[in-house]
Amino acid sequence: MDTDSKNTRGRLVLEAAHSAWARMAPVRARRRRYARYTYGDQWSDPVRRRNGTVTTEGEKASAAGHTPLTNNLIRRLVKAVVGRWRMEQSEKRENGVADSKGETGRWREFNGLDELDARTLEEFLISGMAIHHVAREKRPAGEGVWADNVAPDAFFINAVRDSRCTDMELIGRLLDMSIGEVVMRFSRGDRQRALRLRRLYSALDGASPMSPSDTLADTTDGESFFHARSGRCRVIEAWTLECRESLRCHDPLAATMSIVATSHEEALRRENARRRRRNLPMVESRWEMTTAWHCRMLAPDGTVLDEFDSPLEGGVPPFAVKLYPMVDGDVHSLVEDVIDQQRYVNRLISLMDRMMGTAAKGVLLYPTGCKPDGQKWEEVTRMWADPGGVIPYRPYQGTEPHQVVTPVADIGARDMLQTQMKMFEEVSGVTGAMMGKAGNGVVGVDRYESEVRNASISVCDLMRTFSDFIKKRDRLISLA
Repeated sequence: MDTDSKNTRGRLVLEAAHSAWARMAPVRARRRRYARYTYGDQWSDPVRRRNGTVTTEGEKASAAGHTPLTNNLIRRLVKAVVGRWRMEQSEKRENGVADSKGETGRWREFNGLDELDARTLEEFLISGMAIHHVAREKRPAGEGVWADNVAPDAFFINAVRDSRCTDMELIGRLLDMSIGEVVMRFSRGDRQRALRLRRLYSALDGASPMSPSDTLADTTDGESFFHARSGRCRVIEAWTLECRESLRCHDPLAATMSIVATSHEEALRRENARRRRRNLPMVESRWEMTTAWHCRMLAPDGTVLDEFDSPLEGGVPPFAVKLYPMVDGDVHSLVEDVIDQQRYVNRLISLMDRMMGTAAKGVLLYPTGCKPDGQKWEEVTRMWADPGGVIPYRPYQGTEPHQVVTPVADIGARDMLQTQMKMFEEVSGVTGAMMGKAGNGVVGVDRYESEVRNASISVCDLMRTFSDFIKKRDRLISLA
C-alpha cells in the first residue's frame, strides 16, 4: 500500500476515533464532576440566578452573604475502600496467595504495580472506568514490559455494550509527546523523515512552545482531541479490528497449521511446484477471511506515523479495560451513588452555621437612660467583660441592663444531618465497621469481625470486578 493510500485510510480511522471520543463527552463531564466532589470542590455546580445569569452554587451563596461549608464524606469513602483493598492485597502476599512468580511477578516491582493498582482503583471508584495499556518498549527508566494507567479524558472506544468488552472494534488513547520523542519514535533512522516530522507538527501548531495549542479546542466540553497542550505534540494511537483475506495453510511435511496473507500465494505455488518435482507432500491452502487488531499512530491531520499488527501473543490489543457496571452501554460509579447525600450534608452544615451566626450570643441590652453622665460606652463594655466588675447605673423607668443569650432554633437540622450521614453509609455500603471504627465495648472480637465481613458484602461486586480487571492486565503482561 502506497503512502497516499495509507494516509487516506488513516484519515478514515481518525474520523472514527474522533467520533468515538466525542460520543464519550457526557462520560468525561460526569467524571470531572465526580472528581471535583471527591477532592473537595463541592460548590461548583452551575445554578441560575433570578436574573437568568449562570453562576456556581458557591458564588451564589457568597453573594447572599453565606459561607458555603464542606464536610467531605466522599473522600473518606474512597480512602476507606482503597485502604481496605491494599490491606487485603498485603495479607494475600504475606500468606503466599498473591502471584509473585512468572512474568507478572517479574514486572510487578519494575512497574510499581501495587501503587499503580491503588491509584487505578481510586479512579475506578470515581469514574467507574479502569484502563491500562501494556507494551514492551525501552524508556529512560528501563527496558521491559510497561503497564500505564490511561486517563478516561484521553481514552476512546466504540459503543460497546458487553461488560467484557468482547464487542470492541475500536479502541485507543491520546498521547502528548515532545517533538524529540516524536522524531525518536517515528523517524525510523531517516534524517529526512525526521525533518518532515518537524515540519508537519510545526504546521499543525503542536510541536513547539511557541505554538499556543492549548487555546485551540474542538469540543464543547473544553477539551481537545486534535491539539495537545502547549509545547507538546498530539499523537493518536488507534487500534482497529480489521477483516482481511488470508490463506489457511496445512503443511503435512512439517505437521503445521498456519495463516498467511494472500500476498504469499505465489510463494506457495513455487513451493508446491518444487515439492511436486521431488514427490513430497504439498502444502494445502484454503482462502478465508480473518480478523486482526491493527494499530495506527496518527498525526492530527491523519498522517500515518507508524502502523503495525498487535505484537502480543494471540494478536489481542494491548488494553485492559473494565467499565462498571456497564448497564445499557453506560457506566455508573460508586461516587455517583452518594453525590446527592454529600450535597445535602453540605447544605445542612451551612444552614446550621448560618443559624448559629445569626443567634444572639451574650448581647448586652443597656438602656441609654441607665448610663451615668460622663461614662463612656467603652468603659461599660470593659467593666461588663471583667470578672467581678462593677458597673454603676441609675434606674430608668424600671429598666436595668441585662444580657441576652438565645439558643439556636431547633428546626430538626441536627437530626436531618445525622440521618443524611447514616444514609451516606447505607447508600455507599461502606459502613463504620469497614472503615475500622471502634465498635461497642461490649461487642466481642468474633462479632466485630463478622460485622466487618458483612459490611464488605455491599462492595464485594465492585471489588471482584476490579480484581477481574487486574487479572486481565496481568494476562496482557504475560503475553507481551
